[in-house]
Amino acid sequence: MGGKAPMQQPPVANVENDAKLAESEARLAKEKEGLISGKKKGMYGTILTSGKGLEEDASTSKTMLGGSNPTY
Repeated sequence: MGGKAPMQQPPVANVENDAKLAESEARLAKEKEGLISGKKKGMYGTILTSGKGLEEDASTSKTMLGGSNPTY
């Protein structure tokens, strides 16, 4: 006849592994955020004008590659 089985102790939490896991997850999240923000900066970094466009005339003088100094 046996009766009840003896109670088992709950497993001991390994604090060192939990800390390493939390640190690696935080590092991964930070790296992922950095990659996403880099993509956003690249996409929006090329837009130099508003939707209205430029209001001033473009400079059509010769440049250094054309052989003379530009006049600004």
